Amino acid sequence: MDSRYKSFARRQTTLVTPFMLLAVLLALSAARGPDLFTANGLDGAMIGAAPLVLGTLAITTIAIAGPAGVDLSIGPAMTLINIEIVIELPKVGITGPVAVFACAIGLGIALQVVIGAIVALLRVSTVVVTLAFYLFLDGLNTVLLPEPAGSAPDWLANWGSESHLLSPVLYTLVGSFVLWALISRTTFVRNVRLMGADARTAFVSGVRLVPTRIGAHVIAGVFVGLASIMYTGLLGSADPTAGSSYTLSAVTALIIGGASLTGGRAKGLGAVLGATDIWLISYVLGTFNFGLNASYWIEVATGGVLVVALLVGAFLANEDLARRWRIRMLRGNRSK
Repeated sequence: MDSRYKSFARRQTTLVTPFMLLAVLLALSAARGPDLFTANGLDGAMIGAAPLVLGTLAITTIAIAGPAGVDLSIGPAMTLINIEIVIELPKVGITGPVAVFACAIGLGIALQVVIGAIVALLRVSTVVVTLAFYLFLDGLNTVLLPEPAGSAPDWLANWGSESHLLSPVLYTLVGSFVLWALISRTTFVRNVRLMGADARTAFVSGVRLVPTRIGAHVIAGVFVGLASIMYTGLLGSADPTAGSSYTLSAVTALIIGGASLTGGRAKGLGAVLGATDIWLISYVLGTFNFGLNASYWIEVATGGVLVVALLVGAFLANEDLARRWRIRMLRGNRSK
């Protein structure tokens, strides 16, 4: 039992950094902005952080699939679906919750399948393909909607102004987390991890690489759609530019959460913690009076936290590697 516990503890070292950062940020929030811990404050935090949390979960499976598994298209993709929900779907009479959820998730999957197919079939780097899609979708969003307009469906429009915790936002988040927990325990996701860690070994083991990679993008598409609904609920309207900022935030949150962008290693819990940390950084800095320079201070703080997270992660990884090396050396000496 003791060896199992130690093995489990070693596997969780990537979560040390986001947990420590969360504790520090919660302490600062309690000191600087205690209203966060009221019912209204927690509800506002939930809807404010939800798009980033689900957006980070969306790119987690792509990071696991590796190599260079960074999806840079997440922000414009969320924006495109936001425009569809607010502007295009009402034109054809689609405004009900079930239909909107289905269309948002369907569009998210469609976008990700195209990206995944290009990456898998043409063997182009994920970074290159998603950067191209970032530019394409960002331009398309501005063409479709030059400036903010419209109003979200009635059932969705007031999500950003909810004043109680037991709201549709909470139910959607809990449902999304349960869905992720179920998916992450499947054989398919284990195959995605194996492919991300070593594609050659995965192939020799019988893993079909092309369907597996596209499947990883399908999972991502589901959470892109859910993140877009949360984003629309937060805004209450359509905005062609605001969503692009989620790309950098989601990638940063993923790295803070302990993901390895070389593939094979990323955790849903780490993604959620990293996204929560990024949101809390903005909240804490918002309690200071930086005036017009507030956005710059947020960028400085986020960048600094990312650097520290990388250093701590590298230190923990090296400690783990050093420990394993010492064990191997001891076993080798005993066998002589």
